[in-house]
Amino acid sequence: MAEVRIVPDRYTRETFEPSRYVGLRALPSSGVVVEICADGVALDLSGVVLDGEGNGGVGIWVHDCEDVAILNGMVMGFHYGIRAENVRNLTIRGCVVSDNANPPDAGWLPDIEAPVEEGFGGGIYLRRVRDSVIEGNLVNNNFNGISAVRSERNIIRGNNASHCGNVGIYLLMSSDNEVADNTAEHCIRYTGRFWCDTADSAGILLEAGSNRNRITGNRLRYSGDGFFIRAHNRPPSNDNFIAGNDGSYSPNNAFEAVFSSGNVFEGNIANYCNYGFWLGYSTDTTVRGNEIRANRFDGVAIEHGRDNRIEDNHIERNRNGIRLWSDVAPEGKDSGNVARRYVISSNQIEDSRECGISVTDDHDVDMEGNGFRGNRRDWARRVVGG
Repeated sequence: MAEVRIVPDRYTRETFEPSRYVGLRALPSSGVVVEICADGVALDLSGVVLDGEGNGGVGIWVHDCEDVAILNGMVMGFHYGIRAENVRNLTIRGCVVSDNANPPDAGWLPDIEAPVEEGFGGGIYLRRVRDSVIEGNLVNNNFNGISAVRSERNIIRGNNASHCGNVGIYLLMSSDNEVADNTAEHCIRYTGRFWCDTADSAGILLEAGSNRNRITGNRLRYSGDGFFIRAHNRPPSNDNFIAGNDGSYSPNNAFEAVFSSGNVFEGNIANYCNYGFWLGYSTDTTVRGNEIRANRFDGVAIEHGRDNRIEDNHIERNRNGIRLWSDVAPEGKDSGNVARRYVISSNQIEDSRECGISVTDDHDVDMEGNGFRGNRRDWARRVVGG
């Protein structure tokens, strides 16, 4: 790998001279400061600041190459700090990619059938990036801290993506990635409609067929949702493993996953939110060994779900510990004739203000080994729609 060491200084589009460095494109594309499109380049930015001065564009653009490393620099003031497309074996490590695009009044983003792959600006943007490592970077105060679009088999580890206006770490149509030991706290945006309307902002967000990802050991507190799997008329995101994360102190949900299947939530912390787990229309989902305490409404709330397992959780001081229900299904969704089978076992449910476990009468629940203490009621079965 050929090392390219930039002379330490602060550079803008007007002051940086890429022709001085072998391995960089001598005449970068419009709006780009540093462009890499050659294999085997290690870009050392120690002591370097690339400053877009709030005028948009891209600080570093890597594309159509492999075996590239970007190390130790500061990239700020661009639409995207670092943008990578059609790249394999990329390393981004030890960089500060903060204070890029972060519109304060974005409100709700367009909810259209085809997701906006281009995104709305931010820190690190990956599109069709594979077998790469994004590690130990500071990506604060961007709209999205790290975005992965149509990207596979990457490791996103040990980054700090806090204080972003939309999402700390975002996976769109991206599967088989590892997202581990990151911090994405205070990733939140209020719209002003009512106190908990945070416009789907989240610490970590998966959508549109982001499958088989491992989301482990992340700190996601104080965000719009801590962790969120979103659907919005797009393919579901299935078979993800979400373990050892802390999504507490959200004004909405510590963990939300809707219209998805086969996801496993294990050993997470979901305290002091509106809901601990909101899993509407989830199927074949496991909620195991989590700490779910002192949420304003329910510890685990699932509407129109089926074939789910809720086991070995500590559920304490919520309105309802576990609430399962169905009503008149929206057009095109499952009807009331669907068998709603559940296993609820070996949970410790305490001090629920209304009910330990509340279900509507269309649910077939296998309950065993649960412990109840101090609940207003331990168990209630309600009529559908009641």
